Amino acid sequence: MNYFDKTKLDEFYNGLFEENKLTLLSGGVGDKYLTSPNSDNRMSLALLIRVNPSVSSEINDCIKELKSIEPNIYYYPVQDFHLTVIDILRGVSNRQMPNNLKDYIQCVEECRQKIKPFCIEFAELTASDNAVMVKGYYERELEQFRQLLRQSIKSAGLALEERYKTFSAHITIARIPVKLSNPIKFVDYVSSNEKLFGVNNVTNFELVFHNWYDSKKIICY
Repeated sequence: MNYFDKTKLDEFYNGLFEENKLTLLSGGVGDKYLTSPNSDNRMSLALLIRVNPSVSSEINDCIKELKSIEPNIYYYPVQDFHLTVIDILRGVSNRQMPNNLKDYIQCVEECRQKIKPFCIEFAELTASDNAVMVKGYYERELEQFRQLLRQSIKSAGLALEERYKTFSAHITIARIPVKLSNPIKFVDYVSSNEKLFGVNNVTNFELVFHNWYDSKKIICY
């Protein structure tokens, strides 16, 4: 497959891990919202790619191994596995479903028709100070689609609250609510994992109004 700027993606994924390695070895940074989930009312509008059953099964096997090292962190259930294409309306407290949703859907549909289906390969792991992610490597069409959609949303006069231009194609599989109990083993597992999770063929996208962890969601398109 002809991956889009694989070198740059590797620099991003590997740099993220190296930047946070010492923090992880000291236990990581706990996600305060996971310790009191009922008080977390952040909602956002995002465009996602869902993970196919074959890749999901491989990720779940990896999660089982991680659980044997760190059983008390938060692991995403299979139905919540996703890759974020673009965060359209960022996650803020008490956000309501936008009443111009059909306009966003029209932008997505028009842009989708301008690109051909593409693939994303998932392999190995990386981590931030409070999350574990599967690395994703995508074909050029995903980058083309992201650019088309940004332009389409802006041309339509719609809000786009992307915090930064999304470049990666990772799947977040775990988050750290409290300090790690086995940080050395945890870091060693992430850094030494060479698993090939498989390939996702992408033909459709999912527009979703959801919370930070995708555990609460309304599928809009």
